Amino acid sequence: MKRLIAAATLLAIMPALALAQNADHQYRGQGYAFFGLGTPTSTGHRFYHPAVEHIGFGGEGFLVKGFGIGVEVGWAYWGGGVEGQAWTASGDVSYHFRRSAPRGRVDPFVLVGITGYFPTSHGARGAPAGNFGGGVNIWLRERAALRLEVRDHVSDNGRFGPGNHYLSLRVGVTFR
Repeated sequence: MKRLIAAATLLAIMPALALAQNADHQYRGQGYAFFGLGTPTSTGHRFYHPAVEHIGFGGEGFLVKGFGIGVEVGWAYWGGGVEGQAWTASGDVSYHFRRSAPRGRVDPFVLVGITGYFPTSHGARGAPAGNFGGGVNIWLRERAALRLEVRDHVSDNGRFGPGNHYLSLRVGVTFR
């Protein structure tokens, strides 16, 4: 009789255990790769070129709810030969409105941070900048999404970098 009661109890609680394992899994981080195409919104720069290309990758770790901290590295080119290109590094703070969005859903986000431009081959020291923007992750699979983002890099250094403001549309993939 004790075995029958134990088996019935186990059968009764199994659905609750199964649901608890799959309900709204909270991911702790995500990585991404991107290609950005943008334009400087100021023309006072000596290397002015109508387009800025930017490629790179990064990652974010989520702290609490949708708040996260991330880093990214990349390479930017804005014309002018070797003097119009630089390695970039950014540190960002972000908020994802639906960070654990399931497949077929959208995860909008906003971010703000700092960026450094580091020359590839000449003696300049580079330039600091800030960045802010937002976008969406469109989750096509459980762990893979299309990333669409608009970002503005703001710098007060007119001697190096793509300009005082550089607005870009970035397309990429996100994985978790």
